[in-house]
Amino acid sequence: MWTLTLFILLFTVAIAIFKDVPDLEGDRQYNINTFTLVIGKPAVFNLSRGVITVCYFGMIAAGLFWLTSLNVSFFITSHLILLVLLWWRSRDVNLEEKNAIADFYQFIWQLFFLEYLLFPIACFI
Repeated sequence: MWTLTLFILLFTVAIAIFKDVPDLEGDRQYNINTFTLVIGKPAVFNLSRGVITVCYFGMIAAGLFWLTSLNVSFFITSHLILLVLLWWRSRDVNLEEKNAIADFYQFIWQLFFLEYLLFPIACFI
């Protein structure tokens, strides 16, 4: 349970810092000092993607070294696939297009909720 909790906690940080990327102009207009305004869209995008990547590598390591009571091959394979999907999907994001950013943000949320399914499935199969 601690592994899942740590994954969710770190993933939530990535979501929290990424959420302001689509609304950079509004934040600037209303003088809301967000992380995106301070370091820029590309930096926040890469930082969020990096944090999520660390989350997935952490789950893969957990599957290899201490989560032996679950289906390790399913667990590791599913997380590798999601990590590849994250990077594949992120390469086409145009940070100047609000819809592209918002679509990627929704994709991140889908990955987040998918973890709540993958972890129990790996425990029961």
